[in-house]
Amino acid sequence: MSATPAAAPPDAAPDAAPAAARRAARVRRALLSWYDANVRPLPWRRDRDPYRVWVAEVMLQQTRVEAVLPRFERFLRRFPDVAALARASEESVLAAWSGLGYYTRARSLHRAARALRARGVATFPRDPAIAARLPGVGRYTLGAVLSIAYDMPYTALDANVVRVLSRLARLPRPDARGAPHQGLAEALLDRARPGDWNQALMELGETVCLPRIPRCDACPIAGACEAHAHGVTHEYPPAKARRATQRVRLALALVHDDDGRLLLERGAFPYLPHLWLPPARLGDGVRPDGRSAGTFRHAILHRQLEVEVLVERVPAAVLERRAAAAADRADASGIERRVFSRAARARIGRSSLLTKALALAPLVPRGTRARRRR
Repeated sequence: MSATPAAAPPDAAPDAAPAAARRAARVRRALLSWYDANVRPLPWRRDRDPYRVWVAEVMLQQTRVEAVLPRFERFLRRFPDVAALARASEESVLAAWSGLGYYTRARSLHRAARALRARGVATFPRDPAIAARLPGVGRYTLGAVLSIAYDMPYTALDANVVRVLSRLARLPRPDARGAPHQGLAEALLDRARPGDWNQALMELGETVCLPRIPRCDACPIAGACEAHAHGVTHEYPPAKARRATQRVRLALALVHDDDGRLLLERGAFPYLPHLWLPPARLGDGVRPDGRSAGTFRHAILHRQLEVEVLVERVPAAVLERRAAAAADRADASGIERRVFSRAARARIGRSSLLTKALALAPLVPRGTRARRRR
């Protein structure tokens, strides 16, 4: 769904809703003044380069700024522009994305870059009709990039903005079309500084209007906030019905040789089919061979996984035979299996499932003394 540019304020007579107009103007002035004084020097704010803004906004979806910061510049060094991203393999893009999760975002970003290169477009397009058709570009991404990079009058509703607007006007949860928050966002949008305005709302939600313990004493628009005035800030936005947690037992088999080379597969694990992972078995049925190195918990959306890590050291020839036997069946099953050295593992997309498993059971080559834990 594409974003909609904010409608211009109606040419109303002086006596038509003057109080609401004055309140909106005060909110704009107060929030933008606060933003100008408190804006964080985030790397994607150094300029308004559309490509950098686009990458940042995709990374920030469902991910906190603190997690994005160390990875943003690393990603931009490897893929400094649309052309570089389009030329890259999906494997290298997923590797650079490792640690951010929600890998579908990276794959969509990669497909979008290839679509732009095919059209001869060098960056995120200014034309909203073209941008809205790119893979992974929905209402939020479209509005955020067009407003921040090009100063176009588009709104951008993310979770932080929804929380601020919900409390400001005591709104119910937004529906699938973003109502009623979309209407309020359009009415409040500062048309002279749309990009700064959207970022100010996001910044307020990220640093002050917090989900559990909002810092109302530090909020520049607390005086206009209905939830604050009525002492019900904690009730907004209203909680949505949570999907029941699904508890899943999972066994991961770290099958490796004396040099620490590891057997990984892709396409078998239903929750992360596009990432390389150790052979996995779901449920309480037959589990892989190997000694147990312990367990850990891991969440994927509404699923809570109880993961047991099993370690099996095999001769190099056996490891290669297992990978080859699986490769012979790949055309029928769609599952790939390969042996990865330590260096090769650093070049692929790594789910935190693999990272946690290897932290629990480091693969120390034979003849190497494991570092003693203190």
